[in-house]
Amino acid sequence: MTPLHSPSTRSAEGATSPEVTMYTGGLRATAETRYVLATGCNLTTSQRSEVDALVKKVRPVIPFYITAMNKTSMSGSLVICKDYAAKYLPHKDQFITLCRPHNSNIWIDNLKVFTDGSCMLSVGWSCFVLQNELRESDICLFEVSESDGEVTMVVHSLEGGHHLQGKEPESQNKCSYRVKVEATEEEESDAYDLTGEEQEEIFRSAMIQRGNPVYVAVLQENHVSSRNNLPTFPREFAAKHVAERSHDILLLRPNRREKWCVKYYYHSMMRIQGFSYRSWTKFVSDNGLHEGHVCVFELMKGVCDATMMVHVFRKFNGSFVLLD
Repeated sequence: MTPLHSPSTRSAEGATSPEVTMYTGGLRATAETRYVLATGCNLTTSQRSEVDALVKKVRPVIPFYITAMNKTSMSGSLVICKDYAAKYLPHKDQFITLCRPHNSNIWIDNLKVFTDGSCMLSVGWSCFVLQNELRESDICLFEVSESDGEVTMVVHSLEGGHHLQGKEPESQNKCSYRVKVEATEEEESDAYDLTGEEQEEIFRSAMIQRGNPVYVAVLQENHVSSRNNLPTFPREFAAKHVAERSHDILLLRPNRREKWCVKYYYHSMMRIQGFSYRSWTKFVSDNGLHEGHVCVFELMKGVCDATMMVHVFRKFNGSFVLLD
């Protein structure tokens, strides 16, 4: 990952006072208040006072990036101006962490870098918007930090243009969509033993992003044992959505920063496709998976490398509980 630069070595040139802003290829940067405004983001006097107070409190090493929510950013993608991205963000595509102040939840997103230097949030952004109830014209302040190559963005917001918000989202289910259950041939009867109501309950909690294909696996003993635990992919699902070759797939978990690289094994003659047992065993062990757990594998669209978000459920007192 390209190192993030300290703003102290990238100070704005030609600014004569803290109040003077510069217009540089799509963003306005203040010289001393340590934040930059995207084009079209105009703060009122009251908003500017709140932002200044937050900046004074946080004292960010990397300037805040401030933008106004519009129809595009509400519909699923947010573009970050190239001048800001070139100075303070990675220069290659990578996963980053989004979070809210005073909130333990995190959202994994893919930071996509374009050839002109600008960046875009897309894969997890729409879920973040829905779950945090952001609205058009809201002002978002991105507090960027980096540690050991991992980038985190704490997103503060001026709700309705009036006051800073950092509240817990009212609903964790607003990003959920109905999806079709697909099961492997050997697991078909077991997967379909889930009733329609149980399937709805699982998908309401799984927070599947619209457009991402998924399949469901009810884990069997051979999936979680130390030997021969090769979970196979549904043939129809694999044919539609997975490359017909052996390759690595990155597995993620909601609200987890860890990533697991597992080997996807493809054999055209034997018509077998699934995870190799060695890499899958580590994922099973690290996540404490057991027989009977229900795994929802969500294939993430819009990312360069094959990536799946894995939502894990277990049944407790007659209901399915989403596991962290």
